[in-house]
Amino acid sequence: MSASKETGGAAPTKGAKVKGQDWESMATRTKVVTLTPLVEAVIPSLVIPTASKSTRAVSFQTGRLGFLLGVVLVLASLLVGWLLSGALGILGYVILFWLVGTGGVVMVLGSVKPLAFVKPICTRCRLLPVIVEHEAIHLTGVAREGDVWGSMRQRHSVESLRLEGDPQICPFCPIPKRLRGD
Repeated sequence: MSASKETGGAAPTKGAKVKGQDWESMATRTKVVTLTPLVEAVIPSLVIPTASKSTRAVSFQTGRLGFLLGVVLVLASLLVGWLLSGALGILGYVILFWLVGTGGVVMVLGSVKPLAFVKPICTRCRLLPVIVEHEAIHLTGVAREGDVWGSMRQRHSVESLRLEGDPQICPFCPIPKRLRGD
């Protein structure tokens, strides 16, 4: 899972290159899902990564690896549910599939169409395209936040997005801070 949680502005590594065509293609294909309480109840593996106020969005691994990991999570949840079925009966299956298997199902679905789970307040923000771009860069294989923000700073700035003093940008939004390199 790739969370857009800010991790302290680490410097980009030399090996991580972000190809414009890759993330642009990924950004246009990515489906934005609003992270409502119902979505969090159905997919509990989203609750902890999105608990931080600075986290704007979360995405799961895509492609063949995402499909494989998703299938493994679903099968593992069913196996552990079976092991618990002696003590809990069918409830073991249901609980384990709900806690772990639903995340696997989302990964399998995300291997076909990339998904970005975005907090409700951010889906109404004018910075939503920047948030989706950020997730798209993660989905192309760049895991480190420092690498992603280094790439983002090559295309955007606080000035180009007119973020300074904008009352419509949440005071806790990490995007202006990360674009400044703080």
